[in-house]
Amino acid sequence: MNSKIFRSSFFTAFLVLIAAIVFIMGILFDVFEKQIQREAATEAEYLARAVESEEADFLSEFNGTDRRITLIDADGDVLFDNQTNADALDNHAEREEIKQAMETGKGMSARYSKTLTEKTLYYAVKLSDSSILRVSTNQYTVVTILLGLLQPILVILVLALILTAVLSSKVSKAIIKPINELDLENPEKNEAYEELTPLLRKISKQKATINQQMSELKKKDNMRREFTANVSHELKTPLTSISGFAELMKNGDIPNETVTDFSKSIYDESQRLISLVNDIIKISELDEKSISLESESVDLYELSKEIIDRLTSEAKKNNVTLNLIGANAEIIGVRKILDEMIYNLCDNAIKYNKENGRVDIVLNSTEYRVYLTVRDTGIGIPKEHQSRVFERFYRVDKSHSKKVGGTGLGLAIVKHGAMYHNADVSLESTEGKGTSITVSFDKM
Repeated sequence: MNSKIFRSSFFTAFLVLIAAIVFIMGILFDVFEKQIQREAATEAEYLARAVESEEADFLSEFNGTDRRITLIDADGDVLFDNQTNADALDNHAEREEIKQAMETGKGMSARYSKTLTEKTLYYAVKLSDSSILRVSTNQYTVVTILLGLLQPILVILVLALILTAVLSSKVSKAIIKPINELDLENPEKNEAYEELTPLLRKISKQKATINQQMSELKKKDNMRREFTANVSHELKTPLTSISGFAELMKNGDIPNETVTDFSKSIYDESQRLISLVNDIIKISELDEKSISLESESVDLYELSKEIIDRLTSEAKKNNVTLNLIGANAEIIGVRKILDEMIYNLCDNAIKYNKENGRVDIVLNSTEYRVYLTVRDTGIGIPKEHQSRVFERFYRVDKSHSKKVGGTGLGLAIVKHGAMYHNADVSLESTEGKGTSITVSFDKM
């Protein structure tokens, strides 16, 4: 690993050095080129004014200088050149800089030599008599400059390579040292540099996951124990009543009218026991997702209408009005489970309502979701109990629950049914004013 880090840092530093040299030379060449262009333009403007005031003979003073000065008439013929015999030169009318000067008063162009090692810059100015004064200067290309600087560049590169190798070796050793000193038993306590943070986080996360799984297993075990205890208690109550009444009837000392009452009590307790067992089975099936029923398209509006018909007589006994609000809303789900969810919500809303109360089933739809809300004008749920009402066998008011009946599993079935359909459940309640429970489903 040390050698890999060394190679990576070494080649990275080397490539950065090469890129920096190329970048700097490119910028400097561009700066120098623009400076030469400005100098040629300034010199051409200066010479043009001089020629205008002192005649063209003034240019003969620049014979043999580095700057090439050419005077061209309006037809493109060369009148003067300070480095070459003017008569030997071709017509310049088609030269790019001359054409520009003829049209706009000024022109500039650049041409490379055949070997591409030299570039000539031309700047032309149009005079008042329509003749053209041109100044040209030679400029080395990047290739020529690089060839000229090859030796010092190679020396710099060799020195840079040596320095890079030394520094890369020290850096790689410095990186490896904290890795070798890592405490993997306590990854969160390591004070490593940023590069090791993802590794340490992953190790720490794995340990946290294991601890969380152990905690969840313990929690599930506690829930199982609590559930077993609750089931035992809930089963014991009706069975004790049935056993007591049956024992009294077995002795034969009970009047006939009392036998009828006892029979009714035994029947009621048996029905309560059957409901409890059925609800326990439903919860277990939903927990294990062992229900073999297939999903289908279900219209929650039509299903709610059917449930209202079944609960109408129960609602009348409690002087509660049932209302269905909304429009057709189809989802994909198991009809039996959805029926039990809506039925339990409405049944609870009726049982825990007030005299002359109201229960509304409201259906709303958006582009992606379907919302089913069951709201009532009942006794409401105290705030401190709202987070637990969906737990199995949890009752806010045990005395009231005993009076209205029920198994204490209604809202637990709603919660597990929602989980089965990947739906969300939310509750809003104000004590003394009523409760609203909303289940939101994915739309078809």
